[in-house]
Amino acid sequence: MQHLLQAHVDIYDGIKKIAHQPEQHSIGIVKDIFQFDPWNPINPLDIYTSHILDYAMNGCILDFFRTGCFKWTMPGTIHRTYTNSRAPYTNDFIGLNYYSHFLVRFNLFKPSFYEILHRRDDSGSALMTDMPYALYPEGLYRACVRLKNELPRLPIYITENGIADRFDDRRHLFLRRYLYAVSRAINEAGCDIRGYFYWSLTDNFEWAEGYDMKFGLYHVDLQTQERTLRDGSKYFQYVIQKHREKYEKKNL
Repeated sequence: MQHLLQAHVDIYDGIKKIAHQPEQHSIGIVKDIFQFDPWNPINPLDIYTSHILDYAMNGCILDFFRTGCFKWTMPGTIHRTYTNSRAPYTNDFIGLNYYSHFLVRFNLFKPSFYEILHRRDDSGSALMTDMPYALYPEGLYRACVRLKNELPRLPIYITENGIADRFDDRRHLFLRRYLYAVSRAINEAGCDIRGYFYWSLTDNFEWAEGYDMKFGLYHVDLQTQERTLRDGSKYFQYVIQKHREKYEKKNL
């Protein structure tokens, strides 16, 4: 991680140095945020463990671009520190990849002393994606507000947000809930969100899951390569059209 962060700082400075009009070139880093929340919100062991994991996966990177100091630590194992005074000045924006959150439960009988879960019970009360992650739009709102508070001078681009939904029976609900979370972040929390990119336009090859995870707004027939807009995607189409009409009226 230290080398990745150092490379970002060096590349930012290098591009700005050779660019003829550096102010016209926006460079930023993208951070994937999964919140680590305590399984039991009043259990001090769950709270402590979730805090340690959240800082190791999220907070230490945001701190680096806020203060110039990177501290990565896991109690009893590793402690690494790296400083670079240029870091707070090497982003013109921050990108956010967001899907869901994790629930952390302290477990003395696990080698790591914790376990990661996706919902608090097996009753099916939490809607799940095919990955499987819980639908948790509140987390997108929380992530945007966190970026606003920790890196306040940087505009935010939501660079990934989407759902794996083979049967297309949750995509419409996902889009309504998550886009509402974006609207809240802008209108209630004052987040400077400049763009939203759904993952993904078409079905893709999803790492170890191959072609089984259907993220696309468009279904792809793997035999013919034909693309077909999914019914669940039409709400996103509707939102884009409404915003376009609003913009065009404003600029008449």
